[in-house]
Amino acid sequence: MSTIPRNINPPQFKQGDKVISLVHHPPEVASGDQLTIIEPHLGLLYAVKLPDGEIHEWLAGTELQAVNQNSKILRVGSSAKVMDNYGHAPSIYKGMIVKIVKIFSQVYYYDVKLENGKYHRWLAEFEIAYPI
Repeated sequence: MSTIPRNINPPQFKQGDKVISLVHHPPEVASGDQLTIIEPHLGLLYAVKLPDGEIHEWLAGTELQAVNQNSKILRVGSSAKVMDNYGHAPSIYKGMIVKIVKIFSQVYYYDVKLENGKYHRWLAEFEIAYPI
């Protein structure tokens, strides 16, 4: 993980922590599933509208590029091209044009491992908790 800016709190979860999902995160994560943190990240997360109208959570800022070459800044309603689809559902592919629905800035998000050993990309910090 990159260096945390001084005005940002450290991530709540660290590598190796056991957590549970608070949400259904298709295709393989259900609410209540136990997960292991692989790596935390800090940055922008985007909820996007896919060409078929489905809303997808989450694509990171590093995975998107503004379609409008005059403005590299992504805003709600702007179009973006998917530049990296690693770890996402098969419905997300490189070159796909999506619309930005919501932006979460400076949020921690995590690569996680499922109990069956499979990898899942991007669960936001507010989507997971320690088991009780």
